Amino acid sequence: MSAQRFIGANSRDAMNQVRLALGEEALILSSRMTAAGVEIMALGDAPQNPPSLLDGLLEAGFSAGFSATLVASAPTQLPDATPARLKAWLLQRLDSQLNQLTNEAELFDDATVIALVGPTGVGKTTTTAKLAARYVMRHGPGQVALVTTDSFRIGAHEQLHIYAQLLGVELHALAPDAPLGPLLGGLAAKRLVLIDTAGMSQRDQRLLTQIQQLGNGGRALRLMLVLNAASHGDTLDEVVHTYREAAHAAGCRLDDCIISKCDEAARLGPVLDTVIRHGLRLNYLSTGQQVPEDLQLPGASNFLQQALDSGRPSRFAQAPGMSTGLHLNALVRGLLGQRKALMALRDSLAVHIQQPLNAPTSRAAPATRGSRRVVYQGAPQRLSSLAGQAEGFGSHELRYRNRHARLTLRHLPLVHKGTPLRAWFGTLQDSHSGQRLGQRYWLAEAQGALNEQAADLVQAIKHEALKSLTERGSALLLDLHPHLPADLRQHLATGLAATAVHLTHASEDWAFQARAQLLGLLPKKPRGHASEILDGLLYLSAVTSSL
Repeated sequence: MSAQRFIGANSRDAMNQVRLALGEEALILSSRMTAAGVEIMALGDAPQNPPSLLDGLLEAGFSAGFSATLVASAPTQLPDATPARLKAWLLQRLDSQLNQLTNEAELFDDATVIALVGPTGVGKTTTTAKLAARYVMRHGPGQVALVTTDSFRIGAHEQLHIYAQLLGVELHALAPDAPLGPLLGGLAAKRLVLIDTAGMSQRDQRLLTQIQQLGNGGRALRLMLVLNAASHGDTLDEVVHTYREAAHAAGCRLDDCIISKCDEAARLGPVLDTVIRHGLRLNYLSTGQQVPEDLQLPGASNFLQQALDSGRPSRFAQAPGMSTGLHLNALVRGLLGQRKALMALRDSLAVHIQQPLNAPTSRAAPATRGSRRVVYQGAPQRLSSLAGQAEGFGSHELRYRNRHARLTLRHLPLVHKGTPLRAWFGTLQDSHSGQRLGQRYWLAEAQGALNEQAADLVQAIKHEALKSLTERGSALLLDLHPHLPADLRQHLATGLAATAVHLTHASEDWAFQARAQLLGLLPKKPRGHASEILDGLLYLSAVTSSL
């Protein structure tokens, strides 16, 4: 336990700080009014840090290498990086790296022959029936046919025959050594042919022969690998690698997959990890035995959320404390691998940033020095000496130099060079510790509306870095584009600087995600300063223009 000091604008504000830092069980030692506000001394244990993102991924079943790479750019250094926001960031990162089928019509319109392949017992026959049922619901039974090549498993043909009768579609059986071409030739009028293949271990020597048989059918073939979500990660990795090698040797491509038995898997991390690392497109998730209800598009489920919610600790997870060194092995992803995320970030900024940048500029009076001489009650005095005489006008929460800060405003009527003015005093303090961060002074029109002037001063604090950021942006643009006209370079630098300032202060979730992604583009671990956000914006513009 440790005693800590908290200062707030009022008792409620100070108590909120206590609860945030020490929890509901904190012991209040003292409470008193000070010139800075209400001061509370409290004793308590700081809340335990939540499990790290890396540990959470490992517990969810993701591989060590993939997990370390994924969290290498996590925005944990940002002051507003709450556990909920970090988890949302992680979900977004997974979603951006997972190639998913979003439009079922696209699959059915492009493919004419789909062959489901995979090891024994992964659910290929039931999944074939589910696909057929979904197609029948869209286009009717007359345009689809089923083919089975499974003559090894007892009852396989009969099982698919029952589904074919229920759906009203044709079913054809192909002998193990028979060529596929003549059969597909007879089904040329069918828009879609679904082939249920015999289960084949990734170590079976006949695997290449099976895929060669499928590839010699004379019609465009789409191989779709069915992966069992309940399998071990190493097994899944071997299955994908071996099947893709066999497809390549047979002159085919294997770029698609379906994940089966999601309802049976204790953890979904291993299969999701495998799909992402191998760049497979995830078309469907199979979540049960019902036909066709238990076949879903990835976007229609909370699959990624389930993958992160492992539920309870695994007996087979890595021992605590062993994950620290894994950060050293994080690999830098190629730009093409980030294309989806970068384009989404660019579009998000275009939507959210344009309106604030088009808003009227601040009308705030320029800041002045505390040493300036003014006249108050007929006597000349230093401006800074009058702060105690000023009337309070509320406080405002904002971000100041990458910290949560509180700006407390006071105002006082006075005279400067014979002109009646209103002096404003702004005190900046750390929102959590109460540490004084700075003092500001302004001289404004005496007759101006108080609310408008106060709002302008808050904006002035937020935009203090605009000039230096514009200069930095102009210098960086000069290095990147030396032949760019000076006026255009200055215009771009101003826009980028204003965008960086707006992103620095915006508190919405979209802004946190944008900051996290921009800072994740930088080679060094950033702290979230506006200058780093500006660098990220420049990097984003350079990268997206080259992709």
